[in-house]
Amino acid sequence: MSPPPLAFAINSIHGFELTEDGQYLMLKSNQPDRVALHCSVMHELLAALSNAIGSSERIRSKKKSVKFAMPCEAWALGKDAGGAPYLIFTFRLPGGAELSFQLHRNQALQLSEVLALVTGLAKAGDISGFSLQ
Repeated sequence: MSPPPLAFAINSIHGFELTEDGQYLMLKSNQPDRVALHCSVMHELLAALSNAIGSSERIRSKKKSVKFAMPCEAWALGKDAGGAPYLIFTFRLPGGAELSFQLHRNQALQLSEVLALVTGLAKAGDISGFSLQ
């Protein structure tokens, strides 16, 4: 399938780096010019890429149940700085990149209950008030 009109196709990335001021992510690809992504769009781009990867895998596999999951080499759990009411979950990907997510502390009990269920450490009848988020 060919790329949409007025677009250039990137089918390989050879490297990337942040500008010294942290304002732009510079991508080196199969295109002759580098692509500069401003920091103001990076969060949206991360969410868009995750969604697009999952959708692409479901379309190509013709299975609606396919989930996009990245491998995790290590993880850490910590408190948000400054006494904010969040727990910070950090996952390290192969190659060293890290993704962090915040979860309100009042959801920690429910998360531990779900983990106990899915790992077999608890039986479904052992947990009261269980609901999916």
